[in-house]
Amino acid sequence: MTVNIVQAKGALEGALKETARKIFAVFKTKRSDESLTIGLCGGRSVVGLLGALLEESHNQPKDLLARIHFFMVDERLVPLTDEQSNYGGLRKLLFDRLVSEGAISVEQLHPFDPNPSLSDYGCAGYMGELIKFGGSFTVVVVGVGEDGHIAGLFPGHPSLNNPLKGFLAFHDSPKPPAGRMTASAPLIESADLAVALLLGEGKRDAWSAFNAAQSTVATCPALLAKAARSCLVVTDLA
Repeated sequence: MTVNIVQAKGALEGALKETARKIFAVFKTKRSDESLTIGLCGGRSVVGLLGALLEESHNQPKDLLARIHFFMVDERLVPLTDEQSNYGGLRKLLFDRLVSEGAISVEQLHPFDPNPSLSDYGCAGYMGELIKFGGSFTVVVVGVGEDGHIAGLFPGHPSLNNPLKGFLAFHDSPKPPAGRMTASAPLIESADLAVALLLGEGKRDAWSAFNAAQSTVATCPALLAKAARSCLVVTDLA
């Protein structure tokens, strides 16, 4: 486990560009015949990084871009056309641009489309899709909430204790909306690189918990990012 800090205080744009470069650098460490997967979160924290990834994609070889498959780390249990859909937000900010520029094809996009007729809303099928490309995230990007949550994993929530390496659906989220899908703790921990975005003064308590020796995953789920093979923390609070 390696944890590195990208200091964003007073230089957020530069920090996000550096982070985007580091993400592509991890992709380049893989064999040329390997699929590359990135799990992206929803929320406000990730918006700036999406722009940096788009810009940095212009500097990448086409054969590398053609191997990247985009998955969701968390999603609301709403139709993809709903304004609350995390995928819908990412599509507008990043995916549509990458496709329109010819950088990627639509086949490289893997939205989670909730199916209420299934007890798990389609989580097992979504993991099956990820398994086609290796079964783990090469890179996972998570925004850290004020309470230290990441993806749909909240402090003290039963989903943290689920041993499944895959995706989970639940209907008792402490933060609206109640119905959510999330990557499980073991799936996040299995990533080659976890990028944790801890930005803004409102995250000060989460930053303190993230660094406190007595903190546990149960009290600060963001610590799961530290369990990945490598962890990159982007923060303006250090």
